[in-house]
Amino acid sequence: MIGRKNEGYLFPDPASLFRRRLWSHFKEIAAVVRSVVDDWTVLLYILIPGLLLGGRLYYGLWKEPLPEWSGQLPFAAVPVLLLLAASLGSILLLVREGDVLFLVQRKNWLHGIMLRSSLYSMVSAAVKTSICYLLLLPFLVRQFQEHGLLIGCLLAFTIAFEWVLMWAKHLIRVQRSGWRRGLLYIPFVFIPGVLYITFILLFRSQPAVLGLGAIVLAAISLLLIRVRLRLRGTFMNDVQEDLVKRTGLTSIALSQTVDKPRRIRRNTWVFSGSRPVFRSTAPVKRIAGAMIKTLLRHPKLRQLYVQFTLISSGVLITLPSGIQALVFVALQALVVYWLFLEWFSFRENAFVSLLPWPDDQSFQAGILAVRTLAIPFAVLTSAIVLFKQLVPWMAGIGFIPLAAAVCWVVPNVMRMFLLNKKA
Repeated sequence: MIGRKNEGYLFPDPASLFRRRLWSHFKEIAAVVRSVVDDWTVLLYILIPGLLLGGRLYYGLWKEPLPEWSGQLPFAAVPVLLLLAASLGSILLLVREGDVLFLVQRKNWLHGIMLRSSLYSMVSAAVKTSICYLLLLPFLVRQFQEHGLLIGCLLAFTIAFEWVLMWAKHLIRVQRSGWRRGLLYIPFVFIPGVLYITFILLFRSQPAVLGLGAIVLAAISLLLIRVRLRLRGTFMNDVQEDLVKRTGLTSIALSQTVDKPRRIRRNTWVFSGSRPVFRSTAPVKRIAGAMIKTLLRHPKLRQLYVQFTLISSGVLITLPSGIQALVFVALQALVVYWLFLEWFSFRENAFVSLLPWPDDQSFQAGILAVRTLAIPFAVLTSAIVLFKQLVPWMAGIGFIPLAAAVCWVVPNVMRMFLLNKKA
């Protein structure tokens, strides 16, 4: 009973409350990981071999010859990669909606929590950047022949710059929104990133200057902490930003299983005027046009089509000529098969199925819709294949007929395959 009566005094100072909230944050992360991997034993079976394989590969970077592609990398790639790692840092203040009670009675409690959370965010960002730096270290030492002083000063400069960048983004986000936030990102985030890369390239041979720059940036980050603690009128924005940071891992875990709610618009971006896709008003053309509009208006399906096209183009560009033709045919069959699946899904929609479509018109409309949607993919991939294997003038003449032949033959073959499969 005594312990229950004193339950309200479990946090005698801001430090104890901060530790409790930090521990709760860690438990939230563990709960998200547990929701993805039901059994911790399965996670260990994945994690331990992954760590062993990663350690073996990292050992090979130090003891074995470096990959051939590393010889083509300029030194400018190092600060660019470090900048990408530094841009991932963020500030977590561990504030809650109920802390509004402290604003009147115990401001020092709120400041104490925010100060400790800020230092925790900076330390965790420094650890993350140091791990990324260790991955680049074999290339710095063996490929670019850098010495210990530059290695240490470059790491310190990168960490200090990341701290300043984190605070700049945080102060902008809690005080501005919309297009004003985007405008402030230009002078306070993007331009400093360019200056960071330029500064490293200019003073690569003078590591002491990088060390001095790290000290200056660290002092600026401490000054920004002071500015943050004196900031007024941003409490609700602080809570909102903190919620976004704390639920970031949850959103990543759910992004593969739960679709993001679609924004309701008065007019669609694609086919906003609701004009017909085909000039003919025949039933087959109108049905096919409706399916084309449905797919292109759906953000997820449209994004999937574009991503598959870009990835396929990159694959065809990098493949040797010997197997390029086989992969080209396989990709055409794959995209046509996916389009047919989307057609069947469209036809079986609860609203669309109410329309009295004859079977012959339905199959003709499906073929027409799939052929039309496959044209951009077929044209781009045909051009890549022919321009890589033939002289330019022959490729320029032949890639359009090749795309037309693909769009005519592959849907017919795929339709017979699907009909036999259903039968």
